[in-house]
Amino acid sequence: MKKKIKDNIQKSKVLVIGDLMLDKFTYGDVLRISPEAPVPVLHVNNEKYYLGGAGNVARNIASLLDNKNNNNIALIGVVGDDKSASMIRESLAYHNISDENIVVDKSRYTITKTRIIASNQQIVRIDEEDTRPFDKDISKQIEKVFLKNIDNYNTVIISDYAKGIITESFAKKIISVCNKKNIYVLVDPAIKHFSFYKKATLMTPNLKEAIEGMDSKLLSYNFDRSAVYNLGKDIVKKLSLEKLIITLSANGMGLFDKNIKEENYIIPTRAKEVFDVSGAGDTVISVLAMCMSIGFSFIESAQISNIAAGIVVGKKGTSTLTIDELMSEL
Repeated sequence: MKKKIKDNIQKSKVLVIGDLMLDKFTYGDVLRISPEAPVPVLHVNNEKYYLGGAGNVARNIASLLDNKNNNNIALIGVVGDDKSASMIRESLAYHNISDENIVVDKSRYTITKTRIIASNQQIVRIDEEDTRPFDKDISKQIEKVFLKNIDNYNTVIISDYAKGIITESFAKKIISVCNKKNIYVLVDPAIKHFSFYKKATLMTPNLKEAIEGMDSKLLSYNFDRSAVYNLGKDIVKKLSLEKLIITLSANGMGLFDKNIKEENYIIPTRAKEVFDVSGAGDTVISVLAMCMSIGFSFIESAQISNIAAGIVVGKKGTSTLTIDELMSEL
């Protein structure tokens, strides 16, 4: 089984569409308080930057592929014409992901999130973003790139952070085209865009997103098996989804399938030690898409993605895993 997964996962063909951003981390030490104002003075030691948003999803997929399989992953997103855009292109090249499907909008900044960290403690985050609707010309370019690429892939991931690229009309266009071509559409949804994704193949919200996206009357985000079951059924029915995964943090994930009527199948978490949960959702949807792309069942794909998430939450920061790490844990 392990050899089958390792060999076949290299054949997966996944197209990622979504809000592309740069994650910057500035590390340093605080040794004194500023005389100008009661704020800490950070002495910078080093900086790191990573692909964020939809870029991190693509990075997760690329990390599991052999370098020669760079055509098995494509990323569609929008950047500005600035230093952050150049850093994103450098990161894409490093991970062997083509930037040919990245649309440039010179009228706005590249979305950038800078985290200032002192002694392993984040003290402030700086967001640079412009979430105004795109001009018609940019929107047309995005759709054109999607239509140009879609026939080369059998699974699409929509990574929606409500930063502009995913509109209701574009979401419906993606789902309509993919359904006609029997291409899977997996969605990591923005809370306020839940209604955009009717008739998608699968959604992967966490419990908080599921509750707020459905405007549920649940009073708590704490795990309750019966409440999660009813919530999942409601989402599948209301949005006419084929399948649904609600990630439940330490309680694993709840799986729902419109063709299976019995009580939901909850997979317990496989994490041995939780160091950092940031990016775990990107790992889940990435591995899920890769496995479904090569013909594994929904349950098999969910189990493998759950194992993958258990590995990355044991790492520091927004991390990925290699195919060898996944095989070792399997």
